[in-house]
Amino acid sequence: MILLTLVLLAVPAAAQSTPVAGSVVRSKEWVIRRGASKEEEFVGDVRYDSAGTRLTSDWALFSHADRSWRARGSVRLRRQTDDGVVFEATGEKAGHDENTKRGFLDPAPGARVLFTRQPPDGLEPDRGESGRVTWNGESKVTLSAGAKVWGPRIELAADEALYEKADGRLTLNGGRPVLRKVEGEWTTALKADEVVATESPRRVEARGRVKGWMIFKDRDKLKGFAK
Repeated sequence: MILLTLVLLAVPAAAQSTPVAGSVVRSKEWVIRRGASKEEEFVGDVRYDSAGTRLTSDWALFSHADRSWRARGSVRLRRQTDDGVVFEATGEKAGHDENTKRGFLDPAPGARVLFTRQPPDGLEPDRGESGRVTWNGESKVTLSAGAKVWGPRIELAADEALYEKADGRLTLNGGRPVLRKVEGEWTTALKADEVVATESPRRVEARGRVKGWMIFKDRDKLKGFAK
């Protein structure tokens, strides 16, 4: 589920090293518009690097009035965590409001937002796609217009996937969601009207016309759950 939090970790901040909003942006061209509506525009090979986070795009704009960012053209977000896990997401347009902490990542027309989670030591990555990604600070991420994740750890498909960090909760809605949990003491594959999975405790709930199966590796633990 942590794959879904990737987009929260990269907020634009760009051969000019230009301080903007407390960060440094690099780009081929830098245009600053002063006055009541001050803006800074970055054109060509825009890049933001800071503390393991990178954003690249063809163009970006920072508005001082509302402290908002816009980026477009081959937008790529990359984040490497302290434990060596690398998250990446690609799209065509992105935006982020520094005041509200809300933002989005959209694909090009007819395309999809793509993202990956690459574990350390060269293990096989988890991959995903959706029609749109939106976030609200670090508290909530929504994959909409069709969400899919596949890999050696978990597989899912739904019209919408909502991840809420505070509760470690993933909710799948629309299109008769499908979830397959591959790793752990127990594995499951199910289809229902709604699926809710939590990280702590590790729990999966399915509601409405549920179909599927569950396998426990340790039968003694299964007997304990049944008591």
